[in-house]
Amino acid sequence: MNLSDDPGADRPYLDTWNHPTERSTKNIAVCNGKVHVAWFNSDLWSHYGRIYYRRSLDGGATWEPKVTITGPRDLWRELWVACTGDTVMIIYEVDAGGGNVDIKYRVSEDGGATWGPEQSPITSSTSYNQEAPSVALDGPNVHLAWADNRPIFLISLYNIYYKRSGNLGSSWTSDALQDLSDSPIIVQDPSNPNILHLWFMTYNTSERRAKYRRSTNGGSSWSSTVDMSGYNAGGTTPYDRPIGSMDALSNVVLYTWVDERYGNKEVILRRSTDGGATWSSPTNLSGTPTKSWAPFVKEAPTGEARVYWMDSLDGDWEVVCKVSTDWGATWSPMQRLTDNSAHDGAVSVAYDGTYWHVIWSSDSTGNYEVYYTKDPCPTGGDEDLGVSEGDSGVKGVEIGRGYLLFRESGPYKVFSTDGRVVASGRAEKGYRLRLRPGVWFVLFGGRTYRVVVGR
Repeated sequence: MNLSDDPGADRPYLDTWNHPTERSTKNIAVCNGKVHVAWFNSDLWSHYGRIYYRRSLDGGATWEPKVTITGPRDLWRELWVACTGDTVMIIYEVDAGGGNVDIKYRVSEDGGATWGPEQSPITSSTSYNQEAPSVALDGPNVHLAWADNRPIFLISLYNIYYKRSGNLGSSWTSDALQDLSDSPIIVQDPSNPNILHLWFMTYNTSERRAKYRRSTNGGSSWSSTVDMSGYNAGGTTPYDRPIGSMDALSNVVLYTWVDERYGNKEVILRRSTDGGATWSSPTNLSGTPTKSWAPFVKEAPTGEARVYWMDSLDGDWEVVCKVSTDWGATWSPMQRLTDNSAHDGAVSVAYDGTYWHVIWSSDSTGNYEVYYTKDPCPTGGDEDLGVSEGDSGVKGVEIGRGYLLFRESGPYKVFSTDGRVVASGRAEKGYRLRLRPGVWFVLFGGRTYRVVVGR
């Protein structure tokens, strides 16, 4: 569904071309059954605009009207959405004056119903830029990573910093310098909150690489930097950054980025099963003959993991995905989320214990809008992907011409490709559900299948 549907350009991050960013940003979060989404609205060639927020109280089935988080002002590239329980934080960049950028945030403690005032986690400055905020929330604890170019020994270079708050931002620790780098992503493992993971990159004239640090004591101290890519991402254009993302759960850490070591821009994956202490060798996850870009990875407690990215499959950008059911050890074939002549990208993903929630940006209407869907990528193995009439891939369901025939009893849901629930209920054995010809996603027996209904 078109979640924004506004005049002006609506995008998960504020960039004139919508795609050459420095990291994959988190614009959607799910807690206590509520889905929280925030995005930028602005003129296509301007940083002047608003940040809007919408929430769903029923897991994405219906949505409340949008709320303005910031009024009209000069905004910058990135924002980040995080939640824990009914606490929601939106952190973003604003013009500080003098051509510089500050980081600000707002917090809701009632699940997005009302919002507190705008606050500053870092001392405001008009002499340097504060950029790329990323937060991890754990009850009242906030872990913040960002980049800025404050002068150090009179030299102004971008460095990664970290600080934390134990009271939702009422007070903060001092700024802790991490490394000479940019564009951090901070991730906390919910199964072990003391372990924090830091994704970041270097992008300068000498190297363009994906890097990593971790803390095993809640951010009090950090490991030395690990060069995860060991390979320069490419040239010096915005598309040559090693853009990527990371997630951690039950001591399994999945780390992604993009480079050209295989002769083409590909999504590369490394995996750790011991909380980031050791890592697998790099794996080419995308493997397409076209340009792959901006991966977003997310894990579920079931051991399922998904990676969404944008790929120039047809000469334009499409959103695609892969699924793992064994904590990232093996992956399904690539599937499309979009298939049109528009620019589709900037994917962000959340998981609520049952469903996967996905947002992305597309100019399919001639103007950029933010789109939302739920559970669009099949969750099974190869035999479940793209099943159609005559196939037996959907356990307990026969696919016919214009119908589904349930051979077993149980609850079901049918989703359209834009994430709308078009049918749901409990099917008794022998029940025939009529469906128009086309592609549908069927949730039955605890699994989601992509089915093709013929005429």
